[in-house]
Amino acid sequence: MNVLKVGLIVNPYAGSGGRIGLKGSDNIRVENPEIPSRVERFLRSVGDFSFYVPKGKMGESYFLKINKKRVIIDAGGDNSSSDDTVKSSEILSEIVDIIVFVGGDGTARDVAKGLKRDIPILGVPGGVKMHSGVFASSPETAGFLISLFSLNEAKIKKAEILDVDEDEYRKGKYVTKLFAIATTIDYQGVTVPSKEEIRTEEEDLQGIAEEVIANIRDAYYIMGPGYTVKFIERKLGYSTSFLSTDLFNGKKLIKENVSYSDLLQITGELFVIVSPIGGQGFLFGRGNQEIGPEVLRRSGKNNIIVVASKQKIEKLNCLWIDTGDVEVDKMLRGVYKVIIGYNEYYAIQTCSMTLE
Repeated sequence: MNVLKVGLIVNPYAGSGGRIGLKGSDNIRVENPEIPSRVERFLRSVGDFSFYVPKGKMGESYFLKINKKRVIIDAGGDNSSSDDTVKSSEILSEIVDIIVFVGGDGTARDVAKGLKRDIPILGVPGGVKMHSGVFASSPETAGFLISLFSLNEAKIKKAEILDVDEDEYRKGKYVTKLFAIATTIDYQGVTVPSKEEIRTEEEDLQGIAEEVIANIRDAYYIMGPGYTVKFIERKLGYSTSFLSTDLFNGKKLIKENVSYSDLLQITGELFVIVSPIGGQGFLFGRGNQEIGPEVLRRSGKNNIIVVASKQKIEKLNCLWIDTGDVEVDKMLRGVYKVIIGYNEYYAIQTCSMTLE
């Protein structure tokens, strides 16, 4: 029996802008300290296949702690630049059965650009922007999918490779571009679809804002990004960026566009107001990385206030959570009571994968 050949490309810089509120990492050359743990989680959850990896921090380094069979390829550099990723993809696509990459939409774009033949690619989420349809919901899910692929039990499908204009994104404008249609794998919907733009009904928003504002008390409130939450802020008298995460003390804005380190300074009762991403259903881990795991550990699940229009929430089967910390992800599992209007609620549970 032939052993599955898996290519692995890691972007160690992916996601480095997320915790500091920059909404992207394309031009940031600072290594993300969370990437090694995501690679390790993937490798520990996947079977003993033959891995083909670039040298250094683009692949080889992560096998020093995990003993799996690997073959090192020479792509001409290990600086993890866009060109290095494209070159690695070119070489790997002529050798392996599937390429797994760790990064975000920018990495997905470079991997797709380098393909010399049509083989599946699968993303382990590690970036700030992950709007493309080739990402597994977590590192463990990616390992699960590769195992199914080796047994011919995964679904082969086409998915969009999207990217967001980071300069416009930071100005609060959501402008996506379609770069490619790629082949990927799925099993019962555990890869995440491309982000969907949802038109929110004004009446829903009015009711949601009234319900939230009526219950605000003397405590700290983290207001996540997105149209629904920003509508609440506008009703409080503040016009902030559509994409920013903001900090309030009661009904007063303390700081706009906060970073993870800003939020770690909070002492006192803390609430988090967020809205899931339309079409994908991510509550944490996509677009709001400033609200990191330690902040959520402090707030606790009971102090998370989820808001969404009825139109948006009814299109979701469940809510995905990927904070970067497995224990926090477990703590946040369960059923959420989503505010969909004034004194109106909708119950929805978190998505589950039986990988433990």
